[in-house]
Amino acid sequence: MNARKDRLKSLFAGEAPEEAANAVPTPISDAGVKRTPSAAVRAMGLSLGSLSQEAEEARRLRETLAAGEQVVELDPKLIERSPFADRLSDGAINDPEFQALKQSMWESGQQVPVLVRPHADPAKAAAGVYQLAYGHRRVQAAREIGQPVRAVVRSLDDTALVMAQGKENAERRDLSFIERAFFAKLLLDHGFDRATAMAALSVHKSEMSRLIQVAEAVPPQVVRAIGPAPKVGRPRWLALGELLEKDSDGLAESELAAPDFLEADSDTRFQRLFDRLQASAKGRGAAARDAKTVTIATPSGSPIAELARAGRAVRLTIPESAGKGFADYLASRLPELHAAFQESGGEK
Repeated sequence: MNARKDRLKSLFAGEAPEEAANAVPTPISDAGVKRTPSAAVRAMGLSLGSLSQEAEEARRLRETLAAGEQVVELDPKLIERSPFADRLSDGAINDPEFQALKQSMWESGQQVPVLVRPHADPAKAAAGVYQLAYGHRRVQAAREIGQPVRAVVRSLDDTALVMAQGKENAERRDLSFIERAFFAKLLLDHGFDRATAMAALSVHKSEMSRLIQVAEAVPPQVVRAIGPAPKVGRPRWLALGELLEKDSDGLAESELAAPDFLEADSDTRFQRLFDRLQASAKGRGAAARDAKTVTIATPSGSPIAELARAGRAVRLTIPESAGKGFADYLASRLPELHAAFQESGGEK
């Protein structure tokens, strides 16, 4: 037994019931898993497997056992993610710590069980399929290394499920701002009231409003392409939303599809898109400042239109003061005016 297991065992001494010993998974086969005993991996293992974290894991497992709940082993292939997604990561995608977690579980086993419920679809539940309340990183790691998942099974309705998710997120790896924002909007879109969503996220009313504001400002496809961006907070996400609203040239779409964009980490992806849209907005602003504008007025001096030229672009603006319906009237006469222009020998 390695040193980490020895320390964890000592934390249970005299406190955990006999089931705790029986709950420890048996060593799994090395088949299909390559050991990487490099100094870098050992350093990461020591960092993630610190005594304080082990103590927290032991405490939570003791609480589970003390509540009379049994820890069972399940096939990870029979566990589906929560229907209320709260993460923008999937395995190693957008999660730089995932490989270290997988290495730790392979070497020392899964110390803290995940929480599942029988699937909400009766047919799937009858087939032994479960839905995850929390622990999707541990389930994915177990799936990749061919290890059964240690889980607690509870009968949970949707409200209890999202509350369990929120509690777990508060106690373990925090969600990034944009993950919290989209989790909040997802809960409201699924019919949960604000009080439930606020409790699940452990936020007050004002913070909930700020989360929803950002979730509504940035399209979901852009958020999914960028990922959790843990270093990016509310002000910059709001600024990105404003830039996207002005993106009439489709720059965001082309940037999100660029190969080097897809290969970058999440924070870098955000910055790349932000910088490109900001540069484009500044360019449009400079062009607007350089535009030459001519006001067209009636014989009495009342303005009825503005003609702006910027390079080869020409924009005609009709103000409301020109008269209600004048713009529509002018638009209906344009074909006639264009024909007259051509007959007069104008450029074609």
